[in-house]
Amino acid sequence: MLTQLNELLSASVLIVTFSLLAYIAMQNWRNDIAQALLVLLAGVMVVYGGDLLLAKATRPATMDFLGRAQWLGIAVVPAAYMHLANALFGLGERKEQAHAARWLVYLAYGGSAFFFGLVAAGTDLVVRRNMAEGLITQFQPGPLFSAYGLFFLTGALAAFTAILHSQRGALSFTQRRRLIYLGATFAAPGLGVFPFLIFGPPPGVPASAILILQILTSVIVGGMITVMTYSIAFQGVLLPDRLIKQDFFRWWLYGPFISVTIILFIQVVPWLEGLIGLPQNTLLTFGVMLMTVLMPIFVSRVKPYFDALVYRQDQDEIDYLRNLPRSTFTKTDLRVLLENSLTAICGALRVETGFAVAPSEDSYVIRAVCGPRRVVKRFVADYPLSDLMPQLEQLPPRARDTLPPTEAFLSCGGFCLLPLRSPDGIFLGALAVAYPPEQLQQGGALAPETRHLISVLAHQMELALATVQMQSRIFDALRGLGPEMESLQQIATRLEQATPASLATLESDPILDPALPQLVKDALTQFWGGPKLADSPLMRLRTVKRIAESEGSSPTRALQAVLRQAIGNLRPDDQLDPSAQEWLLYKLLESRFLQRKPVRDVAHRLAMSESDFYRKQRIAVEEVARQLALMEEAGSL
Repeated sequence: MLTQLNELLSASVLIVTFSLLAYIAMQNWRNDIAQALLVLLAGVMVVYGGDLLLAKATRPATMDFLGRAQWLGIAVVPAAYMHLANALFGLGERKEQAHAARWLVYLAYGGSAFFFGLVAAGTDLVVRRNMAEGLITQFQPGPLFSAYGLFFLTGALAAFTAILHSQRGALSFTQRRRLIYLGATFAAPGLGVFPFLIFGPPPGVPASAILILQILTSVIVGGMITVMTYSIAFQGVLLPDRLIKQDFFRWWLYGPFISVTIILFIQVVPWLEGLIGLPQNTLLTFGVMLMTVLMPIFVSRVKPYFDALVYRQDQDEIDYLRNLPRSTFTKTDLRVLLENSLTAICGALRVETGFAVAPSEDSYVIRAVCGPRRVVKRFVADYPLSDLMPQLEQLPPRARDTLPPTEAFLSCGGFCLLPLRSPDGIFLGALAVAYPPEQLQQGGALAPETRHLISVLAHQMELALATVQMQSRIFDALRGLGPEMESLQQIATRLEQATPASLATLESDPILDPALPQLVKDALTQFWGGPKLADSPLMRLRTVKRIAESEGSSPTRALQAVLRQAIGNLRPDDQLDPSAQEWLLYKLLESRFLQRKPVRDVAHRLAMSESDFYRKQRIAVEEVARQLALMEEAGSL
């Protein structure tokens, strides 16, 4: 029983470690501290994976190979501790000294390769071939094992010293708390990989006691590694605290929790086989089927409670934002409502064809069609919407409780067009049906219920168009606020992770400058040369410096390349509607700044007035500023 429990916990630690390694690798792998953690987690994975395989191995040659392969994880942990220490010293005032001492990290990794090479080559210098018999499978110590122990102790002490130094240098309470978590759990990889049992159990100690010790160690290591990863997940990530917590908890639920549960079920299957009398394959089939369905349901039920812990003070706002997609009336919803309303109106009037028109970026488009589309296309070709809509806009408002009179319609090409207006009289578009206008004069030909239905449906179409227009303005405003909100989040995160050395760089970072959109506009205005480009504060961007160093180009050319890349990042997918806002902004930036075309020519090409051009240009420049911020963030991870 102890052996099976030990194997189960070893598998659990392996799954947890692999999940945490994958999480850090996807979220924060560019950060130096996170890279050291990745090496530590990889070492724990190798050792615990070897333990699981050793428990099932029966051939001495296989056991010898697996025992020596485990030393890949055992040997690399001291170097990873040195790596972690150097990265932590780089957070504080000793950043230059840490950079200069980088050679010690490379030397430490060389030492790890040296010890692993001795073991992998089959020598007895570090460990000896003869392995202990019984439940505990371990090598015996060799002549150089004490040297490895000293190497391991040096790396662990260096990491602990760096953590204490970082705690003293942290300015915010949150950063100090995370470093306290790291200091309390940094020893987890060492506890998990160091071959304590290589000296063999003391005389008279039964193997069961050693197994109990291994079980307790696995439980402690699994918990400590989780906390250690959590404390490092925040380092260097310019995201709000709540977002990182949410991602971490979600990853833990969908990764380690579900995986460990499945492993636990598989371990229980042999016991269920004897209890129920069904074959293992049958139990596994039904068990996997049930867990595949039930576990996501359980996680979805538990997740709100974790979110409540993360968003204690912002619960109302987060709940509203979470439910916002369900209550938002999208363009697809508008099209469906207009099509259904047209179908009902055409059915009530006993006609076959109808369509609805709505404004779109200083023009008009058909939003919904009922009946043959070729009839509508022919009508639009003969009577352009740009000519018809101004005439409809001049028609007098109608009463909303009855079928509109004949004078409320515009008769054209066999269609009757009815203007649609918001409650305050703003023109929203038009409803068109292929209905002879002279029949509208015979109001008695329509039943009161039909007249009421048409009036109600026309009113619903007006309400839907007004709602979508209002939402579009709100979304445009939120897009415009995007760079400012991201800048504020980054400032809050940097202050939360602040040290005296990092505070000195905040003032010189142009991404955090509230005038960033204006700086971008000035640089784009003189994109092909001028003092606003050559002397731009954007030269201080890390992305610009990196390109200048890697390509050997001047800072001005590097800034041009970065701005061109930021504009290129805004290019929409070719499958997107050419009339979409994204295409409009991209074409404006490309024509105005990259191709140096005059404002009047660009506005004419994009079918907009000059006043609307400048409004769209402001939004486009803010999008470029947002892309620069994202590029800086990606380069700093």
